[in-house]
Order: sequence, then C-alpha cells, then structure tokens
Amino acid sequence: MQVKANDSTFNCRVDGNAGPWVLLSHGLATDLTMWDELSDALKDRYRVLRYDARGHGASAAPSGDYALDQLVDDAAGLLDALDVKQAHFAGLSMGGMVGLGLSIRHPHRIKSAVIADSRHTTTPEFTKAWLDRITTVRNGGVETVVASTVSRWSSEGLAARNPAVVARMEAMVRGTSANGYCGCAAALARLNYGARLGEIGAPTLVICGDEDHGAPPENSRQMAAMIEGARFLEIKQAGHIANIEQPVIFNEAVRGFFDNAESR
Repeated sequence: MQVKANDSTFNCRVDGNAGPWVLLSHGLATDLTMWDELSDALKDRYRVLRYDARGHGASAAPSGDYALDQLVDDAAGLLDALDVKQAHFAGLSMGGMVGLGLSIRHPHRIKSAVIADSRHTTTPEFTKAWLDRITTVRNGGVETVVASTVSRWSSEGLAARNPAVVARMEAMVRGTSANGYCGCAAALARLNYGARLGEIGAPTLVICGDEDHGAPPENSRQMAAMIEGARFLEIKQAGHIANIEQPVIFNEAVRGFFDNAESR
C-alpha cells in the first residue's frame, strides 16, 4: 500500500492481524523485502510494518540530498499516518541509524529497539567513501556500484557458499534509484548521533555480523556500551546484511528480544 507521510509517498506492507506493532527499517540500497524472513518469524504475535525508505523500492525518490533527521521523520510520519502510537523497532545499517534517531528524537514511540550492522557517528574515511560513491553513481548510475557493494557486504566465501543470497543482494542494489542512493548516501555521510546515545532509554539490542566491514564489530560494541543497559550480539559467519546471511540466528534473537520487552 502507498502511504503519504512527511511530504512524500512510501510503499508499505503490514503483516499480521493483531498484537503489538513492530516497525522494520532497511539499509541503503536494499528494500522492504530484506525483512521477508523476519516478518514471517514475527507475524503470528506482532503486526509488522515495513516500508521502502525514501528513494528506494516503490517509494517516491525526490532529487537532492536527504538528511538523517528527514529519514527519521519519515518513519515517525508513517507511524502517525497509520495511527501507531508505539512500536518495537528493528533496523539494519541505514535503518539502524533511523532507529537511533527515533529513540533519541521520538523516544515515546519506541518500545524497544534492535540496531543491526549500523554506525552511530561518521569518520573522515566513512564520509569520503560515501561522497566518492555518490560521484560514481551520479556519473554512471547505480549499476556501477552493484558488484563492489555486494562484495563489501558479504562474509568470506559467501558467493560460493550461497550464491542465491548474493544474487538477492545484487537485485536489491540494482533496483535502487540513483536519486535514492545519492540522497540517502548524503545523509549517511553526515551521521552524528554518537554524542546523544546516552539519551536512549528504550531497551536496546545491538547486533553485528563478525565479518561486517561497513559497520565493524568494534564500532557496534562501542555503541552498545554507550546506550544504558543495551545488549550486544555478534553473529558468526555474517557480513553487513547479517539478517540475510544468518536469518535463523538473527530472527530468533530479535523475536526473543521483543518478547522479553513485551513481558516487562
């Protein structure tokens, strides 16, 4: 379904007919289908709302640079549009950054949060990498970054071990609009939530693949240490898109975390 929020239009899907709400937010150059397995694991008890981020999938793709606060307000606006007062949250990579922003700027909307394979603050190297990719995509289109992106996302030997997963990742990157890629990459290049992590009060689980080179485990451990009471889980033989590489471990951890938050 198409939902209007924050001066744009978003492609959304809701699975499950009853229970507490869960909001899922995907990473840059992916789409809401990256959450297929997690939604299946949750929908018997939860109502799962997932959406294509601004510039991704079947959502509108306005031109120009986006801002992280804008992406956060997109998510909050979708909750408003669907009359969702509070939700559990899971986000990966860019989606995890959205989750940090929601937890800081809209704390009453988040019952618990899973932040996966994500960062909290940019570095000069991180910023330069995004600006370089923006230039590449603007000059040659998204196809120019498909191979390098999926290689960077993957754990060692994934292409030989599970070529279908690699093909799935490639298709999501390839399906991202140039406007959406560049707009969201500009937002990530200005990431700066680190100084405010201490404000987060919702129960938080930080997850990271042990072979994640985009948001390495040491960064995720640091993030978890800066959020009061946060738990940390490192998943073996998983790269940046840990939920697709190791869906059983990832989804059981998220389901258990939400169930525990519900029992409090």
